[in-house]
Amino acid sequence: MRRYNRGSWIRFALLFIPVPLVVVTFRLYLEAEHYYVLGGAFIFCAGLLYVLDDRAADKREAALKAARIARAAYQEARSAAQP
Repeated sequence: MRRYNRGSWIRFALLFIPVPLVVVTFRLYLEAEHYYVLGGAFIFCAGLLYVLDDRAADKREAALKAARIARAAYQEARSAAQP
């Protein structure tokens, strides 16, 4: 779970830092069509990172489900071993 949360912050930073930082840094040098290109890049990056986050969330859910099953099996074995 911690790994997913750490990865989510990295993906969040990858989305909201690069493109807006370029826009703010070079705003005096950008032409009108550059804003369209950067907007398209932002939307593309958002979609890509959404897909990556969705895959990571699915992995996390599978790991949590496996952990719940293992914990239940352990509890059952432990209670069966006690007299």
